[in-house]
Amino acid sequence: MTILFETLDYTKWALYVGVFVVAVLKYPLYKKTPLVFFPIVLLFTIVAEFSGRYVRDVYELPNAIIYNIYYIFYFSLLIYIFMKVIDVEKFKNYIKIGIGVYWLFYLGDWLFTNFMEIGFMISYFVGAGVLVFAIILYYISILQSSLVLVVKNDLLFWVSVGLFLFFIGYVPIKIIRTMFYEASNFFELLMVIQLSLIVVMYLFFLTGFLWMKKRS
Repeated sequence: MTILFETLDYTKWALYVGVFVVAVLKYPLYKKTPLVFFPIVLLFTIVAEFSGRYVRDVYELPNAIIYNIYYIFYFSLLIYIFMKVIDVEKFKNYIKIGIGVYWLFYLGDWLFTNFMEIGFMISYFVGAGVLVFAIILYYISILQSSLVLVVKNDLLFWVSVGLFLFFIGYVPIKIIRTMFYEASNFFELLMVIQLSLIVVMYLFFLTGFLWMKKRS
């Protein structure tokens, strides 16, 4: 299990850096689209993951505040991207309401949680739920348009599939780890599954960048 975990962890970091580099190289193809913010999300992820691990392993301090700050940018930017690309006005309004609800729960976590030592749980699940909801609305919108014919070359489609699969698989894992955690082989397996989900998600991102065509 240890060898598999380490292999997946190295693969994750390679994909973090590799996908970000490809995103920068491909930037001219999508700089005039809402996906202009996507490289920022990728960079924030690298910085948060590296900083969190460094604080935990080197200084042996709680790193929750790093992720608590990171997730407000992560969810807000991703949800905004899907909101901007959707043409159906009522779908946009649903997503705006979702963002507002997420921000309220995020504020609540700041007020009622020890943000230095405890990761925000409620707002994380709300943010993940709103993001998945926005992705579903995006799928409905492309099914009702001509974009469905060229979806293979649409970067956002591949990004959406990666995100959708990750959060559908990871949210139950996060709930189990948070509420029932104990040192056991079962929870080691959950960590392996979590890393696998990250690798799969980033492979979808990479596929999107490699297959994408310029959109205005």
